[in-house]
Amino acid sequence: MMYGWLNVGSQKVKMGQIGICPCCGGDIETQHHLYTCPNESMRHTITETIKSAKSTLVRQGIPSSIYNEFVEQICLAVNLENPDDTYSQDPEMQNVRDQQSRLGEEAFMKSFLHKEWTRALNDRWTPAPPTEDGRKIHQKDALEQTVCLQRVLWDIFEAQWACRNDILHGKESKTLALDTEKKTNRLLEFYEKRNELLRRCDHWMIEYPQDVI
Repeated sequence: MMYGWLNVGSQKVKMGQIGICPCCGGDIETQHHLYTCPNESMRHTITETIKSAKSTLVRQGIPSSIYNEFVEQICLAVNLENPDDTYSQDPEMQNVRDQQSRLGEEAFMKSFLHKEWTRALNDRWTPAPPTEDGRKIHQKDALEQTVCLQRVLWDIFEAQWACRNDILHGKESKTLALDTEKKTNRLLEFYEKRNELLRRCDHWMIEYPQDVI
């Protein structure tokens, strides 16, 4: 995922295969298209996964200013409106936003995070209070919390990839429909031009009514 080796349409085209998006039929399916595909199931999946992501970050102890900004950046990258409207005016968060934007949205969704995320997490880090019996609780440091941010992006990817592949191999697949159409047209061409394209002894292979083909 991080290095763009997924077998999406843009890769398939290089091997002479159909490269359209199997979910929406868009021209060429890129890796980033997984997050912006207008297919109803794909949009529903990413919406629900982002909601789950915020809950995950809260459980992991990520400061609210960080997880709110992080979710905001995800929504911007995937063309979704953030229902919580958490755009921050905090100077440090604005700096994180500016530095991450230099890497681009595609890099962000591949979990390439700018080091300013870690710096901001470190500035907000506080030790967890001890339990009632005096035991210390491990509080993730800034580097571990940065990994939590990356894990969220991987969770979103895995959900989108699974949804996309379910559609790809299902009855609603645009790729399958186009592939079937191309093969049918090719068979009809052989049927109509069988005297030119086939030896007479091979005509039996295409001797079917056109409506059957």
